[in-house]
Amino acid sequence: MPGSTRIYGKQLRLEIDGTDYWADTISCVLKNEENGDTVTTFEDAAAGTTVKHFFEITAIQSMDAASFWSKIWDNTGDEVAFEYAPLGNATPATDAPHFIGTLEIGMKPELGGDANRKGTYQFSTRFDVIGAVTLDRVP
Repeated sequence: MPGSTRIYGKQLRLEIDGTDYWADTISCVLKNEENGDTVTTFEDAAAGTTVKHFFEITAIQSMDAASFWSKIWDNTGDEVAFEYAPLGNATPATDAPHFIGTLEIGMKPELGGDANRKGTYQFSTRFDVIGAVTLDRVP
């Protein structure tokens, strides 16, 4: 068997509410955890909603109106569409799929940092996915 194609941290497409924020993103991980509800119905189990997906994202701080930081600050709590392409491709493909769905924009981001720090101030955020994540392998 030949080796599998590796994902390298050089490209990313992170489209949230129609805008790609890859240029502001330092780290983006789609994770999952148990849903946490005390009761799972048959409908929950059939829909696969016993697991909750979420994004953990680290990005640069920028108060530019079009920045990722400002998108979060101005839209905390909104439910919006997302498209996540870890390989950075514009169109989904068999070996380079996209992950799509709806997420809730997280809490207002941090602002500031240490004095005389070398490098850019950063912040971390969490966006919970609403419902299921869809794996899209074809255009």
